[in-house]
Amino acid sequence: MDETDVLIVGAGPVGMLTGLALAQGGASVRVLEKEPHIINSPRAAVYFPSTLIVLEELGLLDELLEIGFTNRMLGTHIPEFGYHSVVETKPVEGIPFDYQLHAGQHDVARVAMEHAQKLGVEVLFDHEVTALSEDDDGITVTAGGKDFRAKWLIGCDGARSTVRKVAGIEFEGHTWPERFIATNVKFPFEEIGYEQANFVCDPVNMAVIAQLNRDGLWRCTYMEDASLPLETYEERIHERYEWFLQGRKDYEIVSSSPYMLHQRAGETLRKGRVLLAGDAAHATNPCGGLGLTSGVWTGAVLADVLGAVLRGEENEEILDRFSEERRRIFWEIVSPAATENKRMLQESDPAARQQDLAHISALDENPESGALLMLFAYKVIGDVLREGSRWADADPSDRVAINIKGRQGQIH
Repeated sequence: MDETDVLIVGAGPVGMLTGLALAQGGASVRVLEKEPHIINSPRAAVYFPSTLIVLEELGLLDELLEIGFTNRMLGTHIPEFGYHSVVETKPVEGIPFDYQLHAGQHDVARVAMEHAQKLGVEVLFDHEVTALSEDDDGITVTAGGKDFRAKWLIGCDGARSTVRKVAGIEFEGHTWPERFIATNVKFPFEEIGYEQANFVCDPVNMAVIAQLNRDGLWRCTYMEDASLPLETYEERIHERYEWFLQGRKDYEIVSSSPYMLHQRAGETLRKGRVLLAGDAAHATNPCGGLGLTSGVWTGAVLADVLGAVLRGEENEEILDRFSEERRRIFWEIVSPAATENKRMLQESDPAARQQDLAHISALDENPESGALLMLFAYKVIGDVLREGSRWADADPSDRVAINIKGRQGQIH
């Protein structure tokens, strides 16, 4: 049996970025993916400046800038009050990027895969994991009717992770009573007052709307009651679009995907030789883009510490510290901020909505608002756990004049 240092389950962006980082550090890596190819389904597509650090360090950013586009504007819309604000991110001394990248997850995964394959990473599609067994020397994974052997296994296979379930790791937290409907649509949203990235605050029609590419493809993600029949969700899309598009009919739904919303994290992200990253490790509602951001950074930190263990530079104990720190980042930073964003977007209490309007107006009038929004996402980097880390200087927030240590949310 051909043994590798690391087996990764899941060929999404976190799985492929983690695999590439490990391979660049000298590890032998094999990736197993149950789908027949990289899936292009509506999911998060905005990469904050903190995530661009990872993409640049791994050698992918220039290529992805050619595929996607940059954006410096966030619009917040409160139709009930006739309110629309725009926050712009501007250069801040000590911050390497003053923009966010809009690119599809499938493009990021594909580009990372191509770079990883050049370093010898094997990616096997149509290989669904069905069993795993561990011993003192390594771990054996059964997938696609074959056994694969490695020293370590990383589950990057999403919120419904097979790896996490088979390993017996509890997914602590809660699931929201609503479902999200993510739609990709061709429509000139800019003609009716939307920026390239937008929050829409409304008790019924909350939404996150963002441009996906230069060819007029946009993402509109909204929420509906999970008690409504799942099988008929597509029939209700047009009712929502009647509201979002102010009665215009000249749109084309390209694809759509319903999914449940979680605030959950693994009870541990390391159990024996099994490790977790991405949504398999921690899953949040997507309001504010912190799920993708924290998922990528969990994978980046894991690749660094696990690579050090494989090279004999660190003891395995650092993997337990990795688990503790990434769980702390999720429960203390990511989950509270994403939960507050979700509350603000769908708030129904009139007094609370007025208070939210005051907060958003204050942000609109604050010349540092763009920097505050940009800097908050650096908080998900956390402790990178070792002096020799590839990411030792990644978080610039201590080196800039704007202090965000006490800031608890992206907007408030």
